[in-house]
Amino acid sequence: YVAYGRAYSIGGNGGYSYDASTGGAGGDATGSATATGTNTGSTATWVTADGDVSGGHGGDVYSALDGGVGGAGGGATSSSSASAAGQNYANADDDAIGGRGGDINGTSSVGSGGLGGDADSTASAIRTNATGTQTTTADARATGGRGGYGRGAGQTGGDGGVATAQASGSNAGTGATNITATSTGGAGGYGYTGADGGAGANGTLINAVSGSGAGTTTLTETATGGAGGGSDSGQAGNGGVVTATNAVSGSSASGATVTVNANAIGGAGGAGGTAALTGGHAGDGAATSLVDAVTGSTTGTLNLRQTATGGASGHVYSGNNGTAGNASAALTRTETQSSYLDVDSNARGGAGGYRYDASGAAAAGGTADADTTISNSAGVAHGTADARGGAGGIAGNGTIVGANGGAGGNGSATVSATSSNAVTSGSYVAYGRAYSIGGNGGYSYGASTGGAGGDATGSATA
Repeated sequence: YVAYGRAYSIGGNGGYSYDASTGGAGGDATGSATATGTNTGSTATWVTADGDVSGGHGGDVYSALDGGVGGAGGGATSSSSASAAGQNYANADDDAIGGRGGDINGTSSVGSGGLGGDADSTASAIRTNATGTQTTTADARATGGRGGYGRGAGQTGGDGGVATAQASGSNAGTGATNITATSTGGAGGYGYTGADGGAGANGTLINAVSGSGAGTTTLTETATGGAGGGSDSGQAGNGGVVTATNAVSGSSASGATVTVNANAIGGAGGAGGTAALTGGHAGDGAATSLVDAVTGSTTGTLNLRQTATGGASGHVYSGNNGTAGNASAALTRTETQSSYLDVDSNARGGAGGYRYDASGAAAAGGTADADTTISNSAGVAHGTADARGGAGGIAGNGTIVGANGGAGGNGSATVSATSSNAVTSGSYVAYGRAYSIGGNGGYSYGASTGGAGGDATGSATA
């Protein structure tokens, strides 16, 4: 290493509480890792910054009084920055994890779980030497803390903590620039003895990645909603919803290949009921929709990829099914400078939850709709629309039989690709591919009926 900086911070756990109402809050944790290589003549391998920060757990409550609350999980804030002036690899790797909320423990306790801690991660990597092919990599990962467990009718598990990640980087040399930001919302806490499950945290695609370089540039942002907390005999929590507020964007001024990826994954719904307490209701998986969530510019190859995934619905015994999340992804692009435009729009319906009961039917899978419409006046237009319906839920488990399997979700894909450029090499100037798959129907145990498979519809025009 030319330089290596590592920050490791953990917040203290909140104190337990006995025969009282509130657990102590977990401690917040903050860390900052910086590594700087200033020697322009250096040819050693790495300049690396590594941040690892976790919030403290919220304090649990034992023998909780009616209305007790677990302690809130501590927040985590971390940043890592690497800068290399020589012929070095520049690498920033950063993790932030929110503390879990405090649990309500003890079969006679009555109270709600604590909130999961929030998490914020930032990574930055810069390479300023124009000589050499070394890469620049910045990777930021944030995970919200889960909510604490709740107990008793009228109480809830804690909601999951919110996660935010941002990453940036640049490379003056011809090596690759790889920038990634991944945020995962905290799961909702479980609800015992009649308490409802907590909600999974929502997520957002906010164009949290930026990068540039003379070589290939790849930018990826992924946001996942937190899973809803289960409940043994109450209402399980719903999965967190991911929304896109700004398109993820990348560019190259030198005509290098630019790849931009945006992934939005809805949180899964919590499970309802147990083998002993069968009346809990399942939570819904989050629906996910992306419209023009990626963009970019280069005179070379421009790859734009977006994927929307619906959350699975929760499994259930004899309570109400949850609803699996539908997914839709639509991308329209009119290009005037890229020599090769390659666009993928993908949708994945959430899986239907299982049903362990002698009657009814397992949950249906979510639908998937993908649409890609592109044109390129400067070169090749290559478009793909890929839609896959979610699988229907399974019914029964070999011991409990009678329910029917869930229906698979429908899949629909449409693509239109046109080019007005007189390309003289290659096998085509316009390519459109529509790929659609209906979700499989859920199978069933016993004298019952398996679920119907989902329909598939595809249309491609070039």
